[in-house]
Amino acid sequence: TSLYKLEKFFIAFAFKQLFCIVFIFNNYTNTMYTILSLSDSDKHFDSALAEYAKRLPKNLTIINLKPSKADHRETAITKDTDIIVDRLEKNKKNYDHIILLSILWKDSPTEDRVRTFPIWGKYCFIIGGPHGLDEKRLLSQYQISTLGLGQHTMVHGLAKLVLIEQLYRVRMIQNWRNYHY
Repeated sequence: TSLYKLEKFFIAFAFKQLFCIVFIFNNYTNTMYTILSLSDSDKHFDSALAEYAKRLPKNLTIINLKPSKADHRETAITKDTDIIVDRLEKNKKNYDHIILLSILWKDSPTEDRVRTFPIWGKYCFIIGGPHGLDEKRLLSQYQISTLGLGQHTMVHGLAKLVLIEQLYRVRMIQNWRNYHY
């Protein structure tokens, strides 16, 4: 009987371990990345963006929103922020984490991103318009993290490309896979 109890214990333990592995794998494979970008065109970066989209096939959605055509910088920032707020309000239940790309964020090496970036969840990355966004408004309205890609300004297509490459790199490192081709 004690051998039977021991076998029963190990079988239950094995099922719990298997459940944990399946749970983690399902959540890992269900990781979704959405990029909301206020930009007109990425035509110069289409082939590179398509390449990384192939590497993150079911996990990546890029939504290009038209930026406002306001004449004044402050008006454009307000209108572009309204566009993002409207989109977030309609879809906020679809995102576990909202991350705003910000030039104010202190940059960190990829290794730090790997350690701090969770493996699973539904992420929404926001890339502002040509004049930026009202970051204070967004940070006060939503629970948003910030992320930087460096201190320099990039065209939207390049910012998307760098972001997607970093997402791919972090994902490969977290999965103990090689990311260099």
